[in-house]
Amino acid sequence: MSWMQFTIELIDKLAWPLVLIFAVVSLKRPLSKLIPMAKKLKFKDLELEFGQELKAVTQEAEGIFPELKIDKRNVLIMSASQLPNSAIIEAWELVDLAAEKLIHSHCSNISLDKNTRYKHIENILISEQLISTKQGKLFSELRQLRNKVAHAVGYEVDKAQAVQYIELCFKLIDHLHGLTPSTLQVCQASVSDVAS
Repeated sequence: MSWMQFTIELIDKLAWPLVLIFAVVSLKRPLSKLIPMAKKLKFKDLELEFGQELKAVTQEAEGIFPELKIDKRNVLIMSASQLPNSAIIEAWELVDLAAEKLIHSHCSNISLDKNTRYKHIENILISEQLISTKQGKLFSELRQLRNKVAHAVGYEVDKAQAVQYIELCFKLIDHLHGLTPSTLQVCQASVSDVAS
């Protein structure tokens, strides 16, 4: 075997490992920037899912440190600067959940599965005197504003309006959460009374 033939064999054997080392070294920085954004990484038998692990760790930390629990009001206010319409819709959903929870804890015989669900909830809240007429008007106006944001084509609100809406929603939510079954009278309305 001549030295020339030996050199060719050596280059042939080392070419792919050298190309691989060069690729890893030159792509190290761009790959290191992409890895934190990855949700899933799989290499042979090793599989990592970053989102699920982070979610589990966050829930565990919230159990240990209660002050880490997410304050929904602040999250919605922060999101209002980028997505005001979405923040309004989410704030209304929290009002709806609070109202539904209160109604079910107070009136177990009422079904809320209707086409006019929000109007039905409003009627129950007022007829059962869970909220005052003025609070019922606020409930109705918040619902109507939410409907405009959700359904009207091109209807946009700015950050300040979204923050004001969120604050009003949380005032109503705080009031609804403050009403416990022990402080309320037994439900007087039947399904047919409230439906009309």
